[in-house]
Amino acid sequence: MKKTTSPVSISVIMPIYNAEAFINDAIDSVLSQTHCEFELLALDDGSSDSSKDIIMSYKDKRIKYILCKHDFINTLNKGIKLSKGKYIALLDHDDIMMPYRLSTQYKFMEEHPEIVACGGYMHSFGKYRELMEVPLKHDLIIEKMLLRSVMLNSTGFIRKSVLMDNNIKYRKGYSFAADYKMWLDIVKVGVVENIPKVLTLYRTSDKQASIVYRNECIPVDFKIKTELLDFFLSNLKRNNKYSKMIDEELIPMIIKLSKLDCFSQNTFFPFMYELVKFFRMKGVIVI
Repeated sequence: MKKTTSPVSISVIMPIYNAEAFINDAIDSVLSQTHCEFELLALDDGSSDSSKDIIMSYKDKRIKYILCKHDFINTLNKGIKLSKGKYIALLDHDDIMMPYRLSTQYKFMEEHPEIVACGGYMHSFGKYRELMEVPLKHDLIIEKMLLRSVMLNSTGFIRKSVLMDNNIKYRKGYSFAADYKMWLDIVKVGVVENIPKVLTLYRTSDKQASIVYRNECIPVDFKIKTELLDFFLSNLKRNNKYSKMIDEELIPMIIKLSKLDCFSQNTFFPFMYELVKFFRMKGVIVI
């Protein structure tokens, strides 16, 4: 039987909303990639500025302009559904790919078929300037996600088949942290790794969503971390010297302390992170 292949190897998904000040930089960085076999899905989430005109001024046939109703989650999922590539590369409308990003991640994923997704380092520019390093290996990544998302979204590179086979998509009810939630769903079904290389330049400003909607993110952040904690606890091995202590002493103590308001979100999850790390080291939590 003749094997069929995707017409493009990579689909770059770029959601866009009123990005006229930045969109040229983002698009130009994609078109400057050393890996040329890609499509760029420019997903216009109902912009009211000149974003559409700027995108349409490009004549490169690899750019696909897609107008969507203003609904960020649906727009992102539409991009996944319409993508034709073997891999999906994520990029926010105000960030900039390094020229070698797609070639680096494509080569890495082709050489490591056991890995379902990868990311890498970023370097911020604008209001803040710093190297944004993250854990490299899956075991550290999934543990650290109890503290924060360590899969930097604008470096995300995912096998589309993994999303389709596991019904993974952006979920409603996780506004302002939908990417964190999707990465949590991905790390639960397969191995993810980060490449120790700056793959994307991350734009920072007082107007970026993570700053403007910081307070709105707090309850959603708590919800996602709680889901991950439940996932760890569901993988506790029974019938060992720790299981009885966990069930009869540790968990009741944590519940009691929580009722006494001994924990804030800033103390609870670091505490649970240390516990999870210890029990994984002892082989009590096995994933």
